[in-house]
Amino acid sequence: MKRFLITLLLSVPLVAFGQAEIDLTKLPLVAHKPHVAINGSHQRNVVSITELLKHGLQVVLDDNSFKVIQFDIIYDCHSRSLFDFSVKRYIGDKVDPGDDYLQKRVLAGDVITIDNTVIEKKGVKFKMKDFGLIISN
Repeated sequence: MKRFLITLLLSVPLVAFGQAEIDLTKLPLVAHKPHVAINGSHQRNVVSITELLKHGLQVVLDDNSFKVIQFDIIYDCHSRSLFDFSVKRYIGDKVDPGDDYLQKRVLAGDVITIDNTVIEKKGVKFKMKDFGLIISN
C-alpha cells in the first residue's frame, strides 16, 4: 500500500532544477537493474551507514553504455508510520556525502528505495525498476 501511494505520487511529471520536464509515465521500462556503489564498490541489498555517510552513493548499471539522468530516493523515516516518508530527486547518478537529506534523515535500520531512475542511451530515455536498500550499522 505504501509503495503504491509513493509510486502514484511520483508518477506525475516533475520539473527538476530547470531541467526539461521528463514524463515518467511515457518512458519505456527496461530490464536493466541499477546497483548502488559506495566508494566504487558495488553494494548488495544492505549498505553500511558509516560508508554511506562517509562516501555518499552512486547509481550504476552493468551496461555502461547507458547514462543515469536522474533518480528519486524514497527515505522511509524513523517513526515507521504509513505516511512517514520523504522523497528527494537527484540529478545525475550521485548523492554526495554532504547531502542534507542523507546526513539528517538516514539511520541504521532504515530502508531507502531508489525509484524513477531515468537512464539514456543514444538520446533515448528509459525508466528502470525500483529497488530498495537496508541501512545497517
